[in-house]
Amino acid sequence: MKMTTVLALLGILAATANAARAQEDTQPKFGPDTVPITRAAEYVRTALAPDYWALSPFYVPQATGAACSLASVTMMLNALRGVPDLASERLVTQKQLLDAVGDDRWREAVGENGEGVSFTELELYVRRSLDAYGLTAAEVEVFRPRDASPETLADLRRILTENEESAGDIIILAYDQGTLTGEPGFGHIAPLGAYDAASRRVLVMDPDRSWYVPYWSSDVKLLEAMLKPDRADPEGSGLIRVRTRRVSG
Repeated sequence: MKMTTVLALLGILAATANAARAQEDTQPKFGPDTVPITRAAEYVRTALAPDYWALSPFYVPQATGAACSLASVTMMLNALRGVPDLASERLVTQKQLLDAVGDDRWREAVGENGEGVSFTELELYVRRSLDAYGLTAAEVEVFRPRDASPETLADLRRILTENEESAGDIIILAYDQGTLTGEPGFGHIAPLGAYDAASRRVLVMDPDRSWYVPYWSSDVKLLEAMLKPDRADPEGSGLIRVRTRRVSG
């Protein structure tokens, strides 16, 4: 191959790389159906939003790129337990949660080079975490949508609406993050902060704090994100609702 041809090919590769970087630099932070809470705070200011106010004092970033499950369960536990009455009682931290559950597989999965957990594994770790912190009477409900039919969407909206009635239950979402943010897709886990039934929007308390703040997206888009296949969950994911007491409905 002639030197001029090699230089030409290198020039094309460099131009392509520069174009990709330029596109990344100008790409919006969120997808077209997603709005950060900084631009849409009316609901949490005017509605009761019990889950948002139960979770927000305990909103923590995931400790590693694979630790979204650990951060989400930690937030859930703190929200359900509330602030302890005694000075000697600690809040739940991600490290303490791992130690309390004592599961080497979870510890490895959420480590610096971990692969994260599947939706099935998430349910297991939610149950073990509740047991570890004495919430053995809590009810765990799993919703795993199989399609995007009107019936499935109605079921999702019912669960979201019921959950919004009190702080006695917390939902953890498992979904494709890129479907909401516009980034390349991969499985992700985050608590549900609120549901505005009037506008049919969900507030996602994303623990990926290096990149995101809480954001709103439509319940239709959330269903799409939960149905999207992932390496860990080829059949899609769903949500886990944990109730410390029975909620009407």
